[in-house]
Amino acid sequence: MWRTRVGGGARTVAWRPTDSDGYALTDALVAMLILSTTLVLGLTALGQARQVADAAWEARRAEALVSYLLETAPHTYASTAGNNGAFAWTVETTGTGAERPIEVCRRAVALRAVRSGRTYGAATLETCPLDPLG
Repeated sequence: MWRTRVGGGARTVAWRPTDSDGYALTDALVAMLILSTTLVLGLTALGQARQVADAAWEARRAEALVSYLLETAPHTYASTAGNNGAFAWTVETTGTGAERPIEVCRRAVALRAVRSGRTYGAATLETCPLDPLG
């Protein structure tokens, strides 16, 4: 609490502590603690959200590449491999060994993301190529 005394033409100001003076400092420190905790948690959540978004984007690109490779890769018994910068991929066609009027082959695509190392894949059954040598 501030008190003003006027005496002898000069003005002096004296400060006398009261019981509530320490609460303002405590309140300010608690407010700073809450603010800093909220800031740290927000930045952590932002970092995790970015990681999840990157993984989702990679999965979307992998799904599109798997579909493309299953449809357009050469239909041969030879293994085909490649790299498009983001993914290293292989396409393999193998016979199932089943005796049917038409031979059925298993065609599998495997991808490995270059940056994250995650693997993706898909397989389908289809008629085998007529020429076993490709």
